[in-house]
Amino acid sequence: MVALSSLADNVALVREIQQTRYAEFASSIIIIYDYLTTLDKEIELICVSAVNRYYALASVICNNYVLFSTHLSDSVCLRWFRWQACTGLLVSTIAEIILLLRLYALYQLNRRVLFCMLSAFIVSVGASATIMGLVLVRVSTHSQLLPGIAFCLMLDVPSWFYTFWIPTLAFESLLCGLALIRAFGYFRARPTMFQSGRYIITILIRDSVIYYLIVFATYFANLVIFLTGSPGVLECGMGFAMAMSCVMGSRLCLNIRDVHYELEDSTVSQVNLTGVSRSRNAVSHGTTNITVNGSCALTEYELVELRRMRAKRSV
Repeated sequence: MVALSSLADNVALVREIQQTRYAEFASSIIIIYDYLTTLDKEIELICVSAVNRYYALASVICNNYVLFSTHLSDSVCLRWFRWQACTGLLVSTIAEIILLLRLYALYQLNRRVLFCMLSAFIVSVGASATIMGLVLVRVSTHSQLLPGIAFCLMLDVPSWFYTFWIPTLAFESLLCGLALIRAFGYFRARPTMFQSGRYIITILIRDSVIYYLIVFATYFANLVIFLTGSPGVLECGMGFAMAMSCVMGSRLCLNIRDVHYELEDSTVSQVNLTGVSRSRNAVSHGTTNITVNGSCALTEYELVELRRMRAKRSV
């Protein structure tokens, strides 16, 4: 048992416990609010990211129960810390997979880019899981460090625990860099003839950058807490890390599905063509020949839209 040296230590620990509880409750509200505000979209768009949404929702309920419970034991706290670590790693991994697949589509299914991202992803997840595993086998827990206050406190935490966040931050930075490179190259090119394809790519780039900014800030804040904070505040940022990964991962899915159905339901009334010539003779016979300048290559999105336009004319 760890002996507290003075009354000031007791007061500081009680304050840290309250801060951790309030932080966990606030992060839970974020997940619940996001779930309620996007439930109609999920039903309408038939989103199937059940693990990322419902498992995270169940986990925050469990976290709040443990943090606010008055009946805890050391063994329960140890199992809870292990389960929470696995849950946080799982939720962040799912969000990274979603972002990885979007970037794969953004690069028009380029296998070299996919190999680069998968390699970095495996290294990142493997390194984070290894660090977390090494920490969990070293730490001990205490549920009644202060008389009358039940709270799961992690003791004997290694000083290098903060390195858990470094592989994830590096991988997120790589994905953001790839998104920015693609955005720079795409918007430098001439305007495309298919505005819906350009709109989809804009959404992909926008969401990728927003995801990075929010998640990077959250993970970096956790790194600082792990590096400079005491054991009583280590849990303060964990709830927000899981909440942001869950919320942003769900938004990535819902936004692209929303755009997909919006484009399917809309009727193309006018198409602005750059470098496209129409044959007047063909128009007089009720058909339209579209000739595209051979100096530019169409993206996958533009090819799909071109096939759809041809199918509509043939009906």
